[in-house]
Amino acid sequence: MSAPDPQLETSNEAEPEISLIDILTALGEEKLIWLGVTFLAGLLGVTLSLLATPIYTARGVIMPAQQSGAGGSALASLGALAGMAGLGGPGAGMKSSDEMYIALMRSQSAQQGLIDKLNLKKRYGSKTIEEARQSLDNSVELVADKRSGLINVVAHDADPQFAAQLANAQVAELNLLLSRLAVTDAQQRRLYYEQEIDKTQQLLATVEARFRQAQEKSGLQSTSLIAEAGIRTSAEIRGQIASREIQLQALSRFVTPQNPDMQRLSSELSALRAQLGKYEQGSGHASNASPLLQEAAQAYRDLKVQEAKLGACVRQLEVAKIDEAKEGPAVQVVDVAMPPEMRSQPQRRKMVTAYLVSGTLLGLVLALVKAFLRRMSRSISARENWSALKRSWSFKARS
Repeated sequence: MSAPDPQLETSNEAEPEISLIDILTALGEEKLIWLGVTFLAGLLGVTLSLLATPIYTARGVIMPAQQSGAGGSALASLGALAGMAGLGGPGAGMKSSDEMYIALMRSQSAQQGLIDKLNLKKRYGSKTIEEARQSLDNSVELVADKRSGLINVVAHDADPQFAAQLANAQVAELNLLLSRLAVTDAQQRRLYYEQEIDKTQQLLATVEARFRQAQEKSGLQSTSLIAEAGIRTSAEIRGQIASREIQLQALSRFVTPQNPDMQRLSSELSALRAQLGKYEQGSGHASNASPLLQEAAQAYRDLKVQEAKLGACVRQLEVAKIDEAKEGPAVQVVDVAMPPEMRSQPQRRKMVTAYLVSGTLLGLVLALVKAFLRRMSRSISARENWSALKRSWSFKARS
């Protein structure tokens, strides 16, 4: 009988299977590795948590006003102002007034005001305004509660006093921006009449000057002569028409044509125009007057029209101011941000726990890898396989 071939016996040897006992034994042999890595990771977590800058969080809560009435809801008014705020219209994705208020607080105008008032560019060490705005976005969170309709203004800073100041300043800047934009119905009517009064006053000054010149040219010493020419009544009717037109134009910005006030004003306006047409058709005084007297009469009519428009705007402005006062502020402060007594970051317990868990996993992996390499080195076939693997990935020239 021939002797058995040693190589054949080696090749026929079954590779030993790795069991749970083998893994636990390997970990026991390399326990210093994973225990040491776990200890170092925990030590690192403790050190970093102690060295990390404490961050304090101040929280304020605001409630946007819910408006309704002749001008529609506050949301509709906000949508009408989207172009003024540079935020896009209702199609820009604004689903509620809460989102619009948050967008206003994130707008460039509001953030620029905060940066200037609190000197945030210096505080955050920013070189440009854009860097300061980015740091401000990271420091202030604006969260809308869909159920309650409230908005939480959350500010983070290393100084608890400044964190509260930043949150309250954000609310103050929003109120300042809203007062300039005129968000509610009454605010929009107030702004509209203020603009109309400015324009009417400028036009009134021009018409008065033209009327005085026409008086001098025609030799008229008082308006009584114009009244005798049958112009005063026509001018008064035209003034009433102008007054109704300015009210109708302002009201049409906020209500539909089916509104009772709109229909009433339209009826009054039609009646006045019909009255003016009949009066001027039946009166022939102005047509028989001289050209200079006709010029003076026309200037007088224009003067009365502008005076009537100015009076109507002033009366409507007073009404809008009263309605605005009844509405109250566009944003009401529910909770004023107070300086926090406890830090919000870093959360040292969670931080150290995370490092310990990560260190333990890393230590286990290293221990298993080392045990695997030692097992490979003990097996002849494993050594041959390992050498073949290294040769296959080597870039050295093969002989």
